[in-house]
Amino acid sequence: MPVKPLGMTERLSPRAKPKLTVDDLQAVKDEQALKAKYKIEVIFSRHRSSLAYKPSPCMILIWESGKRFHGGGDQKMYWCGYNDCGKPMSSDNFAYMHVVCPHCQKELFLDPDAKKSHVDAVHQQRGDTSKFKNMPLVVGERMANLTPPKLAELLEKLWHQLDGDADIYLKYSPYEIRYDPKEESTKTMDNLDKVRIQRQPLIYTLKNILKDIGTGAGLRNRIQAMITS
Repeated sequence: MPVKPLGMTERLSPRAKPKLTVDDLQAVKDEQALKAKYKIEVIFSRHRSSLAYKPSPCMILIWESGKRFHGGGDQKMYWCGYNDCGKPMSSDNFAYMHVVCPHCQKELFLDPDAKKSHVDAVHQQRGDTSKFKNMPLVVGERMANLTPPKLAELLEKLWHQLDGDADIYLKYSPYEIRYDPKEESTKTMDNLDKVRIQRQPLIYTLKNILKDIGTGAGLRNRIQAMITS
């Protein structure tokens, strides 16, 4: 038997890569199209109850999926602080110390310190501060104490406000849920991030929502079933 020279090995024939069909490519496109732009997140405390008649304290947040740091994480969203609007907005709309709501076109302050600084500056210039004192802040988190039917109603409304392009996440924290808008800082966000990753969430994906709606199921009833499961 002939001996192979040193350093020579048999060349293995590469495996042929499977070719993607038109249907496969379309399936990939459809899957990418169903990736939700937003995430609605509900965080329950240890006092959460699944009984339909009993309210549970919770915190509601909204995130833009994968937008933070060029796809490295979720970017937090906010609500307009005016009662006659109250719609969600992206933090991309923020300017220095203030923001103009893209929905109602009214001006809001970003935090209490920004509001105080502006009011003090106007006061020192002997200007009228009443307008600025009455100007609300953007809302970063909504605290609620609702029964499952009322919470399902609120989440359904919020889902539609986000153009029907959101996943719904339910999470449970063993700690008390507290939030102080005066402490909207890196530390506060770090604490929120810890709560967000403590437990495996229950997720109602956009894909499943659209599937259920397409078969005639009521979104509010499906959300309530998720909350009480």
